[in-house]
Formats: sequence, C-alpha cells, structure tokens
Amino acid sequence: MCSSLVILTRLSALDRTRLRWLLLLVLGAVALLFYVQIRLAGGAIPVQGSAYLLPGLGVAVIAVLGAWAVLHSDGIALHQMPNRWRYLVELGLILCVGLAFRVVFLLAPPTISHDAYRYVWDAHLVSHGVSPYLHPASDPSLVSLRDHTIWPQLDWPNSPTIYPPGAQLLFLLVNAVAPLNITAMQLAMTLCDAGVCVVTLLLLRHYGLDLRRIIIYWWNPIPIIEFVYSAHVDAAATLWMALALLLALQRWRGARTLAGVALGMATLTKLFPLLFLVALLRRKDWGFLCGLCVTLVLVPLPFVRLGLGSGGFLSTYFSQRFVDEGIVFRLITQIVVDSRIQFALQGAVLLLLCALVLWLRLHWDLRAPAGILALSAVWIVVSPHLFPWYVAGLLPFLALYLRLPPTTRTSWSQRASDLAGRFPLPAFALWLFVLEMPFTYVIFAPGYDANLFLLFFAAPLALAGVSLALWWWLRWRLRQAAASSAASMLASSASAEIIEAIKE
Repeated sequence: MCSSLVILTRLSALDRTRLRWLLLLVLGAVALLFYVQIRLAGGAIPVQGSAYLLPGLGVAVIAVLGAWAVLHSDGIALHQMPNRWRYLVELGLILCVGLAFRVVFLLAPPTISHDAYRYVWDAHLVSHGVSPYLHPASDPSLVSLRDHTIWPQLDWPNSPTIYPPGAQLLFLLVNAVAPLNITAMQLAMTLCDAGVCVVTLLLLRHYGLDLRRIIIYWWNPIPIIEFVYSAHVDAAATLWMALALLLALQRWRGARTLAGVALGMATLTKLFPLLFLVALLRRKDWGFLCGLCVTLVLVPLPFVRLGLGSGGFLSTYFSQRFVDEGIVFRLITQIVVDSRIQFALQGAVLLLLCALVLWLRLHWDLRAPAGILALSAVWIVVSPHLFPWYVAGLLPFLALYLRLPPTTRTSWSQRASDLAGRFPLPAFALWLFVLEMPFTYVIFAPGYDANLFLLFFAAPLALAGVSLALWWWLRWRLRQAAASSAASMLASSASAEIIEAIKE
C-alpha cells in the first residue's frame, strides 16, 4: 500500500489518476472490514479497550492515507480542472466510499454510547409538559412515562439533563415525527452529518479549493462512529457552526442576520460555539448581532416556561474532575484545589486566549475559518472534559486549511492556495489531535492507564511550537534582511554623494 503511494509520483497524469482511484477503492474496502469489526464489538468497546485498538488504528491510518493521496495530487478548484470528468469521478468515489462506511452503522442501535437514548427521553418528557432540567429519569413521579426500550438504556438516571434548549428543540422535532424511537434520532443525526458534508463542499467551492478535500471530513472515523452510529448531537452543532461560516461569507442581503441565527443555534446546542463570535463578528455588524441575540432569547423561552432549574446536570458536569480535561485546565486543577478559584482561572485563561485570537484577527488579517480553528483549540485546552465527538467540529474547517508539510525551502515562502499560508503545521497539529481522540476508548477502559491522555497533547503541541518558532525565526530573518538592505542602500547613497562631491 505504501509502495503504491510512492508510485503515484512516477507516472503520467492519467495513470496517476487511475492508480489513485484504485488506491482509494482498496483503502475503502479494507476500511469497511474494520468498521464491521467496530460495529460487531459495539458495547464491548467502552469496557474492553483492545476491542477498538486494532480496527480503530486501521480506520485512522486509512483516513490519513486517503487524505494524503488527495492532498499529494494537484489540489485545484473544479473550474480549473483540465479533465473535469476524472475530477468528478474521483469526487464521487470519495463520497460513495464514505457513504458505504456509514451504511455499516445505519439502523444499528447505539451501544458504544447511550447519549442518544437521553435525547429521546428528554423529548418524551417535553412533549408531556415535563421539564428534563428539573426531573431526573429516575423520578418516581414519572413512572407512568417510562417505556421498555428507551428508559432502561439511560445513563445517569439520577441526574437531570445537560443538553441546552437548542438541542432539546431538535430532539422535540424528531419526537414529533417518531416518538420514543432511537432509530429516528440516529437518522436525524445522520442527516446532520450529510448536511455538514454539503456545507463543507460549499465552503471549499467558495474559497476556490479542491472539492476532494471533503475526504478530510467524510472519511474521518469520528463522524462515522459518533454521528451516524452513536448519534451524538454534536452533528447538529457542527452543521450549525459550518453553516454560520458559510452564511457569514455571503454578500446577499440578510445573510449576516442568518449567520447570527446559525451561530445562536450552534451555541444553544453545545454552548462553546459562542466563542466563534470573535472570529465572525465585523465592525457595526448589527444584522449579525440581531440574529444572534434574538435566537439566544427566543429559542429558550418555551423551556423557561417548563423550568430550567439550575441548568440540569450542567453544574455537575463542570464540577466533575477526570483525566479527560484539557491540558491547561488539568494544570490548573493540579495546582489549585478550590473549585471556585479553578473556575476563575479557567475563565481568565479563556478570555486571555480569545483576546489573543482577536488581536491576531485585527493585526494579522486572521481569516474567519482560521479564527474558528484557533478558538476551537482554545476551548480544547481549557475544557473540563474532552470526548471524541467533541472535536469532530474541527474537521470542516481543517478541510479548508490542511495540507502536506512543505518539503522545500521555496514552499515555505510561497502563499498556499489552500489558505494555509506559510505555516501548515498548526492545522496539521489539530488534525493529529482529532485522529488521536478515538483512542481514548482504549486508554479510558479498565486495565489501561488513563493518564496517557496527557500524551495526546504532546505531538500536537510540539508541532504548533515548531511552527511558532519557525514563524519567529523567519520574521527575524526578514527584519535582518530589511535592515541589511537599508544599510546597503544608505551606503550606496553616501558613496554616490562622495563621488559627486569629488567631481565638483
């Protein structure tokens, strides 16, 4: 397989294209076998880490090889392709193979995570006029609402819900179509996953990028396992985030207002996307702010009437301590014992890093998708908990920025057509972290060392550090060159004046 990758560079354009198609088909066929293994392992994965280790490693390597095959080829936009039919065939191949991965899990009851059962239960309560923020699933007053399919599968039955009103609205819409139906909830999240794919393609087209870059999202194992199989609501949040960026880039009237609405829905689905306001807001952007604020006020109103309590399980979620914390927050909790001081320091670090992203945006022309990636990294390092499905939202934006590390000196100095600029390593570091996250199923399982999670940050931070050091070095070299050039010009000018004076 690796030898096939090397051969790609030694053949004619047509032969390389056909060999790449063959490579993608072989990778897809092998990945299907691994995904079947993951589905068969199912509920054993959270308690038996080895059940995920080999097939998980297989699908991760295939996602990397598939992305490499696409990024290694000449990544250009559709309108620039000399042979569009080949381009469209390859794009269709990528989409069909990714769809085949998803079919493996379609209609299979979620067994790795039972969060989707809580979504169905919450909607069931709301449809009966009961607040899921006030009543835990084990509440004796709700015995008459219990069923024999959803209720027995609920995790944390003694705790109220944690999911914000935007997520509850989606759950309620699914419940209106198919009450107490876990398959309907899975199909809803699968549609959100497909929506993310479509919006990512539109973003790639907007920036004039190679549409085949969709493989970075479509072949990644996290959306396949966590959105289609486990039906996590992060699929909807990711769709809202990507849609907010796409709308924010449009020029037609009302687009900015709708972008604010989309960001508001993303915030009311997963909370942390509110940080992306730093990346998307413009000066005097009243339409965007109006859409955002109206959404944040109106959508929770029906749930306020039912009763929000203290936010359900949210306070408990933030107060829990485990090794799945972001590395900066982990450092804070190791140094400080008092939880109130921990939260204060967490908030201070969050504000400081967001201010840094804002400064980069104002002074270094940081583009909106790059800002979203930077703010996502900020949230990752200060987050109280991290799960594989939490980082899937980075993939649509990584599809815009990810490229192979430069191999020549001139490639460092040329601005890339894929928006990565001179430094692809930060995006590469985030992609590496996303690829690592599913392996928390291994290290968090009984019999493994959960503290290995700290190592998940090591390689990405090293790559980001190398990129930062290289940036400072190149900046210093440019300043030195500019100073040397100025000195040479000054010396030349002085010499010319002396010669003129001698002639006179």
